[in-house]
Amino acid sequence: MSTEAQADANAHAAPGTDKDPGTDTGATVRGGGTAAPGGGPSPDPGALSARRAVGLVAKREINSRMRTKSFVLSTLGLVLALGVYTLIILFSKEGPTKVGVDQDTASMRPMLTAAADRAGGLDFEFVTVDGARAETLLRDGDVSAVISGDTANLTVTVERETDEDLLALVNAAVAEERTTRELEREGVDPVDFAERVASSSLETRTLEPSENSAAEQFALILSSTGLLYFFFIVYGIMLAQGVVEEKTSRVVELLLSSIRPWQLLAGKLIGVAVVGVTQLVLLGGAAVVLAEGTGAISLPTAVGGTLVTMGVWFLLGFFLFAAMLAAAAARVSRQEDLQAVVQPVMVLITTPFVLGITLLSKNAHDPVIEWVSLVPPLSPILMPARMLLGIAPAWQVAVSLVLAVAALVGLTRVAGRMYANSVLRSGSRVPLADSLRMR
Repeated sequence: MSTEAQADANAHAAPGTDKDPGTDTGATVRGGGTAAPGGGPSPDPGALSARRAVGLVAKREINSRMRTKSFVLSTLGLVLALGVYTLIILFSKEGPTKVGVDQDTASMRPMLTAAADRAGGLDFEFVTVDGARAETLLRDGDVSAVISGDTANLTVTVERETDEDLLALVNAAVAEERTTRELEREGVDPVDFAERVASSSLETRTLEPSENSAAEQFALILSSTGLLYFFFIVYGIMLAQGVVEEKTSRVVELLLSSIRPWQLLAGKLIGVAVVGVTQLVLLGGAAVVLAEGTGAISLPTAVGGTLVTMGVWFLLGFFLFAAMLAAAAARVSRQEDLQAVVQPVMVLITTPFVLGITLLSKNAHDPVIEWVSLVPPLSPILMPARMLLGIAPAWQVAVSLVLAVAALVGLTRVAGRMYANSVLRSGSRVPLADSLRMR
């Protein structure tokens, strides 16, 4: 049997064994190999090239996961959830605030509308109402306030609380109306006077302009951090459970009779990452279609580049977290013990998600969030959110990428050592010191 065929057969076999589950089942062999189950001669792990070995394992992971009903149903479910979330955003957007103007005060409507337009950011709609029905309209919620009286003595009637912006707007309109009257009394053309006053304009300059409202910014923060957090958790745990399952069924012993531990770990990481990226791209594409089609959220101009960036950060974050989860999972032989060993890694994934929701929603320009978004393992979740909001300078993105890659290289070496030292030991949990021991 060829080495490739043997590896393929080993990948699907789950041999029985009569060994004591409380003892080591994989004795180390000189040269880096492991003794074959049953005490027979160990095939040379080096006979299969590293690239071929990793590729076979990755292909096995992709085929076994993407062809399942759970993958299809979960993808459809997430797309449906995005659709529901989009509808919520659309229906939660409030229209202009309606303000009633009494029939006797209807002459003030043009001035009130003009003042609202000049103010900017104030969305009021002034409608003429019957003053006798003012209280009924207010209690029914048809209008938020009713303006009545003459220009010398206006009254703003509300049901409970007065809108300060509306009061300021009414005062400005009244002041403008009185100014116009006084100018006409003195023989000054109000239009000419207004043009001369308007010639002295005030220019505003925004250092970091935002194309999104506060609600849209929160939606972007929640969707970006939440999506990455969800994928890191789901696919990371999926990988960890697969490691324990292979240990329990002794499949890992057959696999490691033909390939090396690091090749098996690398193949599993790549295979699960491909599955995750595929689902992430499908969801990202659906999100873009929904956002562009409904206008619920204003997306960045270069939306294609944003999706690519999200994919890059997903891969960095996934390899970073999943390698640690796989290494931790290799220390136990039962699914019941998995939660205890992966809990520290789960905290590392949850922390940036909580920080992102809390700090970015409160003040996206907070120096604290700027600095912590540079540092792994926080950067794979926080930096994509800042980039999506358009508030991450290029140098910060570059620094966070370099640090993330450096952390990935260092942690994967440690995770690979833990995995190799633990994956063939069954029974009780492998002590952390033993899993980190140099050979």
